[in-house]
Amino acid sequence: MQYLLSSLALILFIGILALLAQWSRKSRGAEITLLIVLVFASFLLLATGGLLGLLWASGQVSSEAYLQRVLAVAAVTVTVAGLLGLALCVPTLLKIVRGRPNGGFWTDPPIFLALWLFVVVLASNVVSIIGFEQLNQVGAFSLGTGGRIPPIAILASQLPFVVIALLGVGAGIRRSPRETLARLGYGPISFTHLGIVVLLIVVAFALSAAADSLFSQLQPDLYREVGEVSNTLFNPKGLSPLSAVLFAVLIGVGAGLGEETLFRGAVQPVFGIPATSLLFASMHVQYGPSLLLGYIFVLAIGLGLLRRYINTTASFLAHAGYNTLGILAVYFLSV
Repeated sequence: MQYLLSSLALILFIGILALLAQWSRKSRGAEITLLIVLVFASFLLLATGGLLGLLWASGQVSSEAYLQRVLAVAAVTVTVAGLLGLALCVPTLLKIVRGRPNGGFWTDPPIFLALWLFVVVLASNVVSIIGFEQLNQVGAFSLGTGGRIPPIAILASQLPFVVIALLGVGAGIRRSPRETLARLGYGPISFTHLGIVVLLIVVAFALSAAADSLFSQLQPDLYREVGEVSNTLFNPKGLSPLSAVLFAVLIGVGAGLGEETLFRGAVQPVFGIPATSLLFASMHVQYGPSLLLGYIFVLAIGLGLLRRYINTTASFLAHAGYNTLGILAVYFLSV
């Protein structure tokens, strides 16, 4: 329940900012309000980074060297995010001060908000990845369930992605439902395209096996910890065959729809494949600072290419198929 409420709060906060950004294209007052909110949030990040830096310098939080390093990284990352956030506010501030009705790429309100969120989310993910061990110890990756992820938690984790994507591209504000789907890249695919999707899934599994083998050899301790998190949340063992299939489909379709709609559908046309793939990989904080993040980045590049040369429907099918088959393989093939 707590995780669901936090997801709803996230939808509400970012949704309001997205609506404000869309409104800002026609209202200077709305644009000024958006700027004030993001400047304030940037200063808040700077203050948080400064506080973390003081805690690190005082050494009062913990005497453990690892925790001190995590605190130092967090302080630097959050401070840099605050500084970059303020820097992103400058072009819009200059446009408003000079009274110009239009500005460049950086000052278009939805783009301005997207860039700001990109920086903040990436910084937050970096801190979470570096602090993986501590987060795992306090059960932060259990999503408040303490066991296998339930359907409601899947919905709570993916619904914000869909809502943010829809609001971010102006659904119902400056785009009709058909125009929204076109902007997000959803459309029909051919049998040839479906064959390419299947090929990507096969290649992804081969790369996954290779990455997993390297991970187990080069980072054995982290490999064990990450495996425990994944088994706790996604292992279908103990379910009936029908329940296991439904669980796998729910995970595959839920994650595929939410993540592809946001990252490949809404974000990639603005930031391009490399930057979007970097952000996508950073979202997988449950893997910690492991080699698997490199694999996730490569997988995201592949999904991004599907989006560019076919459409988001193809990247969704590849993502959903990969996740679904991965869980089914654990259930039916593992000894």
